Amino acid sequence: MTQTPIAISWSGGKDSSMMLHQLMNDEQYEIVELHTAISSETGRVSMHGVSQELIRAQAESIGLPIHFISIEPASTNANYEKALNQYYSNLKSQGIHHIGFGDIFLEDLKAYRDQLLHDNGLIGIYPLWKKETKDLANYFLDQNFKTLICCAKQSLFPESICGKTYSQAMLEAFDTQVDPCGENGEFHSYAFDGPIFNTPISITVNETIVHTYEHKLKSGEEVKTAFEFADLTLAKRAVV
Repeated sequence: MTQTPIAISWSGGKDSSMMLHQLMNDEQYEIVELHTAISSETGRVSMHGVSQELIRAQAESIGLPIHFISIEPASTNANYEKALNQYYSNLKSQGIHHIGFGDIFLEDLKAYRDQLLHDNGLIGIYPLWKKETKDLANYFLDQNFKTLICCAKQSLFPESICGKTYSQAMLEAFDTQVDPCGENGEFHSYAFDGPIFNTPISITVNETIVHTYEHKLKSGEEVKTAFEFADLTLAKRAVV
């Protein structure tokens, strides 16, 4: 059976991990590489602040090459899309026409991705699409994946969950307005162990940092939203 080569849009979190796990177990696909957008200024994933070093450690443990797409700070959508289009063009030149994503139910985001892919003659594959997030959360834990919460919307959690391990107890403590997979941006995570990894990644959890962002509602009202970020680093190995 001829396998279809596929590149993986990799955020480093639990949804990406579940998506990759399913594609690894699907004989239809050959996983070629991972790719992650990184801020050229900070060397981190803009969405949740995880460092390039930590993302690279995941790829090494998984045993797949990774390509980092450099995004300029305060970049416009046009600049972001230009960088992504260049990467997509490179994939096509290698005969790769499929991209795997971990999206679950955000219609607008999927439509945006699909339009970019269509413009580049590529096809998106979404193994988790429209699955119940509670079921996915339980699947993640049942498969012995392990992940740390690296970013969370402060107002949604009475006690900080940043730097803590995602668990059944954490899920049960979530308010009803918090999606079990954080699909609405309630929280983000960094996976460090599980069936896709050859060896666990040892992490040191340092301080928690709070950033407040301002944005305007459609009504014109200015709103401030605080997000907590856990400063995660690779654990230092003892010198023998």
